Amino acid sequence: MRKEEPRTVIISDAWGYGLMETKPHPLWQVRYAAIRNKALLVPEYGAMYIAAFLKKHGWEAEVLNLVADVFREESWFREREEGLPDDAPSTAPVGGEEALAIVRKNMEDALRDLQPQVVLFPLSIYYLALHAREMLRRLREMLPEAVLVTGGIYATMHPREVMEDGAADFVVRGEGEWTTLELLEALREGERDFSGIDGLTWRGEGGRIIHNPDREREDDLDRFPHIYTVSREFRIAERHRLLKSLNPFDDYIPGAGFLTSRGCPERCTFCLDPAVWKRRTRFHSPAYVREVLDYCWENFTGGDRSFYFGDATFALNRNRLWKLLETVREVPFAYHIQTRADSLTPEVLNGLRESNFRTVALGAESFDDRILSEVVKKRTTRDEILSAVRAARRHGLQPILTFIAGLPGETRRSMERTVEILRREGIREATFFPLVVFRGTALYERFLRTYGEEERESMRLNPWSEEFCFASEEFPTMQELISYTERLNEAIRT
Repeated sequence: MRKEEPRTVIISDAWGYGLMETKPHPLWQVRYAAIRNKALLVPEYGAMYIAAFLKKHGWEAEVLNLVADVFREESWFREREEGLPDDAPSTAPVGGEEALAIVRKNMEDALRDLQPQVVLFPLSIYYLALHAREMLRRLREMLPEAVLVTGGIYATMHPREVMEDGAADFVVRGEGEWTTLELLEALREGERDFSGIDGLTWRGEGGRIIHNPDREREDDLDRFPHIYTVSREFRIAERHRLLKSLNPFDDYIPGAGFLTSRGCPERCTFCLDPAVWKRRTRFHSPAYVREVLDYCWENFTGGDRSFYFGDATFALNRNRLWKLLETVREVPFAYHIQTRADSLTPEVLNGLRESNFRTVALGAESFDDRILSEVVKKRTTRDEILSAVRAARRHGLQPILTFIAGLPGETRRSMERTVEILRREGIREATFFPLVVFRGTALYERFLRTYGEEERESMRLNPWSEEFCFASEEFPTMQELISYTERLNEAIRT
């Protein structure tokens, strides 16, 4: 006879809840309203994958949306006062003490009423990771008898620290679907020894922290149900409606975005993908992607009908790409992608145009070939990037470029030359971001070798962040690098 499943709650919106509690600068200025809205209203997609997989296997789990269960009207997110300067403090009610009191009470009341035996808590976002770890400790105080399980990118890269905080009972590392299911089944059966569950960190006898072997990645991604099979549980329709109204030109919002693959074959030194995915890429089938598109077209109808594919290298697998383009063109979204510059051959661009793709984002990072090759470890050159931009335009697609300011060894003059090239080419859809590093990236290891602990602490993005702004001789302080990045972006657009 099958034993009763432990009552399980999945928590979503921990990042949004953290933003409301910490209000990190500068997100609560008027100019950052769109970024803030998205951060508050986008769910943890990793939690959605776990929920969808558990649901497929008959496991009933309650989802507690810390923000989306509470704030379901636009008025919470819009400014109370009109005409405020961009750098003025936001007057949106969601930033007020009343909103914070409501969201706190909702979480406490919901957990008290549900009395979960198991809580699944995502810990992915580095930007407020220390706040999320504090939330875990609070959950432990509120639910002393519950089993607390965390997972996600940050938890995967910091399992020992998370366990040493003393709140979590388990950390699910890496791709979490199978590991989470096996853990819940073991808990249902009353198991005490979890050594046979790959991808799990747990406490053995005497509180000893045990890291089980990593789990092999699932070869057949189509075995994982898509995230929109749990749309009701995560209130995706409400999130989509709000964000399409509040952020009408934003990309990759719930109900209008999807990853058709997992992983990336590149070894970019600023990116976590090489550490998380080990440079291995796997793909969903075109039929699976079509199922997602049909679902979203039928169920999320507000605003413009745009859809964003978030894959790092959308056009990587050429044979799959042709089949994918054939099926997506039958669903009349306006499509947007990001990919590598050297994948944009004339044949690919023709296919994208014929399938109603509108924009293509390219992570350029730098126009200095030495920096690209030696520092970023990117397999593209400035000429390849510019050729791809020109070709995309000729085929009627809008190129969007992103760059990193402050890469080790790149001078101000080099970045200013990049702006000059962008202006000469008439490229206005380009943005610089200050160099930020976090554990798991090659540049973070360089950061550790360059600065001592006290110096590194001065570069922490905010008191709750595990992201560090990489200052340098060129930019001695975090504030100087951020200010210079803003000037570069202004120069592109003027």
